[in-house]
Amino acid sequence: MRLCELDIDGKLIARDVKYCNTFFSGLLGLMFVADPGNGAVLLNLPEPVGIHMNFVRFELRIIWLDVRFKVVGEVLAKPWRMYHGPAGAKHVIELPVGNRSKIKEGDIVKINAYDNKNRRTGNKR
Repeated sequence: MRLCELDIDGKLIARDVKYCNTFFSGLLGLMFVADPGNGAVLLNLPEPVGIHMNFVRFELRIIWLDVRFKVVGEVLAKPWRMYHGPAGAKHVIELPVGNRSKIKEGDIVKINAYDNKNRRTGNKR
């Protein structure tokens, strides 16, 4: 599994986040797991961007990003519900509710993907 870290203006928001850049990995997201870990990033979702919380056992902090990784919305998602992103949403960050990082609309999120903690594979912007 690929992981990533998220930062805004050089400030680390989350580390060891599940990196979902394929249709199948994005479809699964955090379904069927007992713990959200450090969250997940779902990239290049089909429009209109929506997520479901079926088979997700916990609430999640959902951050909606546009094509340039700018924050365009946020919602607290509850299990067994559907959520639709705001206009322009293309990517989703799913964070555990306990992640209290200050993220606001207009912030640009930098996503650094890696195969393990020691070997970076590049930046996604």
